[in-house]
Formats: sequence, structure tokens, C-alpha cells
Amino acid sequence: MQAVVATETPLRRQLTGRSYRIESIDILRGLLMVIMALDHARDYFSSVAIDPTDPVHSWPALFITRWITHICAPGFLLLAGTSVYLQRQRKSAATLTRFLITRGLWLIFLEATVVSVGWSFHFGAPILQVIWVIGVAMIVLAGLQWLPLSIVGVFAAVVIFGHNLLDGIHAQALGNWADAWYILHQRGFLTLNGHPIILYGYPILPWVGVMALGFCLGPLFVQTPERRQRLSALLGMALLGLFAVLRLTHSYGDPGLGWQHLDTPTNTLMSFFSVEKYPPSLHYLLSTLGVVFLLFSLADYAVEHARAERIRAFLDVYGRVPFFFYIVHIFLLHSLALAVAASIRPDWQFWTAPYVIFTSHFKNWGYSLPVVYAVWISVVLVLYPACAWFARLKDRRRDWWLSYL
Repeated sequence: MQAVVATETPLRRQLTGRSYRIESIDILRGLLMVIMALDHARDYFSSVAIDPTDPVHSWPALFITRWITHICAPGFLLLAGTSVYLQRQRKSAATLTRFLITRGLWLIFLEATVVSVGWSFHFGAPILQVIWVIGVAMIVLAGLQWLPLSIVGVFAAVVIFGHNLLDGIHAQALGNWADAWYILHQRGFLTLNGHPIILYGYPILPWVGVMALGFCLGPLFVQTPERRQRLSALLGMALLGLFAVLRLTHSYGDPGLGWQHLDTPTNTLMSFFSVEKYPPSLHYLLSTLGVVFLLFSLADYAVEHARAERIRAFLDVYGRVPFFFYIVHIFLLHSLALAVAASIRPDWQFWTAPYVIFTSHFKNWGYSLPVVYAVWISVVLVLYPACAWFARLKDRRRDWWLSYL
């Protein structure tokens, strides 16, 4: 395999002793983490009860606030696959297999326990989302990484481009196999004796394909900066171009009605970009991954030419401790929402009901978008010192357990 060519800049040497890390990947991951927090601030504090991506009833500021966060989950899975490729250059396949399986199981456990409690402040109400599916994809990749990259690439392409062929199958029609289908390809509740026991937001398909794509594209990220910037930009434009063609022609790849000519050009444009996320359609993945590759090219250019060093340093901190930031920001946002509700409403306990964050919106609760943005920025800034401390801790120490956080 090709040796890793790490981006070793003065900023990187200052921030971390791990020279094998590629700074632009951490910067992009940090940007995705910060953007993700905006979506969760909206979940807890917005007064809007409609679907933000509904092109008929939404408006541009709300639509964009939600749509831009669509890039986060695909970016996480893609970069996780790339990180596995980079680790494969330093570790044996057997060592990496053990790590991926154990870390994948650990992530699934934490999603069902700690993270779920953070969402609802309610024990015994598991919510399986992006952390769960990252864990599952890591376990799958533990086996795939033994295969040639070309085979992994075929697997990724088949899953990403072919999973919408399964859209006509619905769990409700499968009887005893309904829960298995929810796990594989449909969002919903897993049940026991007819009672919901797990809220299921991220089916396995096609997310395992996205992580496999990140792994098989690993060689792109270890090219010289000029070459990987050019290739990632071309790949991003190609994905967005394919998305535009499929969307304009109402072709295969999204289970919805497709885009519609609505009352105004703005509503029509929102309809064009209103794609299915649960589960993520081909149109969704093409548009979001296209943006992710373009952002990587820009971040890598900024690193190579020493641009925006303060912004890079800021984002790099979150990008080196993504899981730490993910868990802490959920608890902080939820605690803030609970505290505000307790100060103004007698029924403040609604923020401790199971699954409520993803299944309900409370009448007369919430604030306008400017307030949501203020909460988002405040939470990100408040967590910066803790993230910087934990990033320094991970740089100083090599304890095995730190690689699981």
C-alpha cells in the first residue's frame, strides 16, 4: 500500500504531536461538527413546527438552516472510512480488525445508553442514530478492509447507487420481519410485543456504503496537496453534476415526488433540493457528498497556502475530538432547553419524555431563528476550552482507551 503523506504544517506541529494526521481532514471534520450543533440547537429551541425542508411551507432561511446540516452525517461516515484507510497504513489488518469491531460495538453501546439519555434525559428509551450506524459500518469495514480496494469500491458503489431499488419494500408488509427491515432500510420504531422500545433513525443502508467509499478513496487523500485538491474538487463537481441531471430529469434515486414547479422561483428551488434523508436517497448522497468534497478541497488549499490560520486552528480543535464534542453538546443543549422551559412553563417536564425531541413539537414553545443561532454559537464557544483540553490530553498520552473516545 502507498505510504501516508501527512500534511505537516507549522499549525499542525503546534497543535499536535501526531504528524501522521492530515490537518485538512481534521478541519473539515471540525466544520461538520460545528454545523451539526446548529441542527441540534434548532431541534431544542426553534418555535417552528413544520418540516424545515418542506418547500411549500418553509422559507429560505429555515430551509438553508436545515439543509446545510444534511452534509454532516455523510461527511462523518466518509471521513471515518478515510481515517480507517490511514490507520491501515500503520497497522496490520488483524490489529485494525480487532480495533474496528471493538470500537464499533463500543459506539453502539454508547448510542443506546449515554447518548440516548442525553437526548431525552430518560433512561430505557434508546435512540439509534448516526453514532450507532458509524459503529455498524466500522464492524462491516473490519471485514471489507481485507479485500482489494477495487472490491471495496464496487461494494460501495452497489450499495450507494442500488439501495433505492429497495424503496418499494415496506416493513409494515413484512410481518415478523418488519424490525429487521427497519434496521436495514426504513426509519421507525422497533417493537416488542407491539410496544415501541427503540426509536430507529439511521438504517444501515446505505451508510455502510458511504464509509466503504471513504476507505476506498483513501489514496486520494494521501496524494500531494495540489493533486488531491484538484481531484477532490473534480469529484465534488461530478457528484453535484450527476445530482442535477438525475433531479432535472426526475430520474431514479429518490423516493419522493421529485422537484415541482411551485408558486415562486424560491419555492421551486427549495423543492429541487428537498431530498430524502431517512433513509438517505441517492440524490441526498450525491448532493451532500459533492459539497463535502468541495469543502475538503477548500480546506486543503487553505492549509497549503497558510490561509485563515485562526479559523483553521479553531475548527481543528473540534475535528480532533469529535465524539467528545458530540456527547457533551447534546447534554448541554438539552440542559439549556430544560432550564429555560422550567423558568417559564409549568409543564417543563416535556423535555424529559422519551423520544420527544424527534417525535413532537410543543405548542407555544421555542424561539425565532436569530435566537436559535445565538444559542448555537454560544454552545460552540462555551465548549471550546473543554475540547481544547481534551485534544491536548489525547496528544500527550497514548493510553489505549483514548482511541475509543
